[in-house]
Amino acid sequence: MKYFQLFFLLFLVGSCDSTVQGTSEEITRQFQSSGRTFVNLAKVVPQAWDRVCILGPYSTSKNGYDLLGFAWPVEAKSTIATSDSIALLLFVKNKEVLEYVEHPRRDGDFANLSRRCFNREKSTFHHQTNPPKGWPGLFPES
Repeated sequence: MKYFQLFFLLFLVGSCDSTVQGTSEEITRQFQSSGRTFVNLAKVVPQAWDRVCILGPYSTSKNGYDLLGFAWPVEAKSTIATSDSIALLLFVKNKEVLEYVEHPRRDGDFANLSRRCFNREKSTFHHQTNPPKGWPGLFPES
């Protein structure tokens, strides 16, 4: 019986990781198929989220709290606090993170948007090579 419980637990953990990894792969696939010009997160993440909040490199749980307005264990759930190669996307409904994704910056860079949230209706981002501020990356549709 203990082996079954262990197997089941490992299956659940693996399923959660593959969903999160799958979301990042879908973002990458959409970005690549658009010729690296845009991403529409509402089409990539079908869950009923209200807003996506973005944390850039070296963000902490305090930064997450300040952004979300509620506590969420950024440093326990992500490597963003020690990494500059990813952006953390948090898909939120009310005061709950429904899904979170560590997305590689090389596959669509959201880091310029760190510590900002966007409503689902405004979750299309276009790549700018020469933005007025920041470095090349994804920016909200104007």
